Amino acid sequence: METNKRTYSIIVVTYNNASGLERTLQSIRRLAYAQKEVVVIDGGSQDGSLDVIANYQDIITTSVSEKDTGIYNAMNKGVRLVTGDYVVFMNAGDCFANEKVLSLVDAYDGAIILGGESYGGEVRMVKDKMTLYDVLSMGINHQAVYYRREVLQKYGFDESYKLTADFKSVVEPLAKDKITLSCIPEILAVCEGGGISKQRWRDTLTEKQRMIAEVVEPFYRDDYQKLARLHNAMLDDFIVLSHFHSLFPLVRVIAKVARFLNDKFKHIPL
Repeated sequence: METNKRTYSIIVVTYNNASGLERTLQSIRRLAYAQKEVVVIDGGSQDGSLDVIANYQDIITTSVSEKDTGIYNAMNKGVRLVTGDYVVFMNAGDCFANEKVLSLVDAYDGAIILGGESYGGEVRMVKDKMTLYDVLSMGINHQAVYYRREVLQKYGFDESYKLTADFKSVVEPLAKDKITLSCIPEILAVCEGGGISKQRWRDTLTEKQRMIAEVVEPFYRDDYQKLARLHNAMLDDFIVLSHFHSLFPLVRVIAKVARFLNDKFKHIPL
């Protein structure tokens, strides 16, 4: 085991997913990082999850098993229990990409650290540097988000949001406090697909628009909405053009120009 300075708090949220919980705890047990605590928040499972928790007491610091009002309620319970410098969340069934993930994160500083992840077999990678606009456009998976504990304790998860409170927990401190954001362009987590926010995508979009209206200043919000409309319109045109192979060189040039203009003139800060 390596000896490191920071302590990482890993909060595992689970409900009636004993097999997934075991995969997640096995992944945590393999981590080659000494300074960590593991908090398991179970929603009152009846499927054998408590037996799994009992079998992993060697790595579990604290566990709670009781009814909750949803995943964000469970995550907030975990926030109140942790003591680490940084906090990361795993749903039962999700795993760290490899045993060196915490050592990799330890080389970065920031109030929030974002990494890439594999979600349902699809890889989503962050850029080396991301603005508020980038975060709003890409979204996040909380399994690849590392929060300084103080940031998380200040904002937590807004339980009036049923699908995107984790997204708001990153956007709000970025928009309001202009916190430092560090990005790791490597896969940090392997996540099971099929989350409820993907299934209820229309409701997810509605919550996202509500969140933008609530926490993003009008100056930046207007920029995001204009650039988002431009991006969506150009995307439709690219799909049509892609049917004409002879126009591919032109499409590539247009794409490069669009990226250049987007990077140069958007003024949403970190």
